[in-house]
Amino acid sequence: MSQYFLRINGTDPNDPLNYTNVGSTKPGCPGSGKICSLLAEDDGTGHPIVTQQIQDQMVLALSSGVDQPLVLLRALD
Repeated sequence: MSQYFLRINGTDPNDPLNYTNVGSTKPGCPGSGKICSLLAEDDGTGHPIVTQQIQDQMVLALSSGVDQPLVLLRALD
């Protein structure tokens, strides 16, 4: 089952170790411009499995400034 993973501020959004599992409730991520959260499967250690689909949505979210189904943005980093 997919979970939300919140990125630790100021860290590399491409590194799964920089995310914390926050469960199944969508986190508040106001604004846009920076990766805030991913919706992904847990790798068994509390970090997301970053699939190609998630990577593609990260690129699309950052280029468009619009949240994607698996990627949420926020204004501050």
